[in-house]
Order: sequence, then structure tokens, then C-alpha cells
Amino acid sequence: QYLSHPSSHVRREAALACCLLLPYNNKCQCQSDTSKPSTRNLSTRSSLSSPKLMPSPHMILQRHLGSASGKLMEEVLQKLLRVAVSDPSPLVRLCVVRALDLRYDPYLCQTHHLPPLFLMLQDEALFVRAAALQLLGRLARLNPAPILPNLRR
Repeated sequence: QYLSHPSSHVRREAALACCLLLPYNNKCQCQSDTSKPSTRNLSTRSSLSSPKLMPSPHMILQRHLGSASGKLMEEVLQKLLRVAVSDPSPLVRLCVVRALDLRYDPYLCQTHHLPPLFLMLQDEALFVRAAALQLLGRLARLNPAPILPNLRR
């Protein structure tokens, strides 16, 4: 209801609240993100695929997609992606894209979530396109097959 509010400030805060509160259902994922340094500063490929830094997407998805929390996560993520693509305010779109951090990667790299992310590459605001490209580059490490061909175009 607040994601479609007339005020851009309310929409932005509602989207950020969803992004901050949603992933805390997954304790393993949250602990792995906060206990280790950012993967952006690591240089070797083997350290990026370490299970201590980033849990396997298949492990997380097998545990959550069939459950009620997994269905809720999918539903809210669809709404957030809809806001990130279609909100009239570029600031709201940017905030949503930037709020989709490592905790969402196992869900976002699924093929049914990728079309809205590719649509963001055609956004009118350059900073939204740059944030979307950065997000897709991060997701390409987890699921390169559907992402890299579209990025090469």
C-alpha cells in the first residue's frame, strides 16, 4: 500500500523498510554477510566462491522456496523490482536498486527475476543504470548463463 503512495518520500522509505526487514528470516545468510569483509576488496576468484563468504544459492533456495517465508520473499521481491523499474522518481528507483545487497543475490539470480533487472539498464537516469549494471555484474558470479549474454549486447 505504501509502495504506491503519491509521495516519493513515503514510497522510498517503504521500499527501504522492505529491503531492510525482509532478509532477516534467513539467519545463515545474514551472519555470513556481516561477519566477513566485503567481497569487492578480494582479488582471487577462489575466495569469492568460498562458502563462508556467500552461501550456495542452491542451499538457500532449497531451504526457503517451498516454505511460507520463501513465498513471501518472492512476492515482496517482485513488488520491489516493480518499484525499481516503474517508479516515477529516479531517486526511489536508485534507492531500491542499491538496497538489493548480497542478502538478495540467491533470489535475484533466478531467471524469473532477471527481466526487470535488464529493463533497469535502459533507465532514463544514468545513476540508476550504473547501479543496475553493478547489481547484474555481482549476480553474474552466481548465475552467469542467463546474465552474461544479455550484458554483452
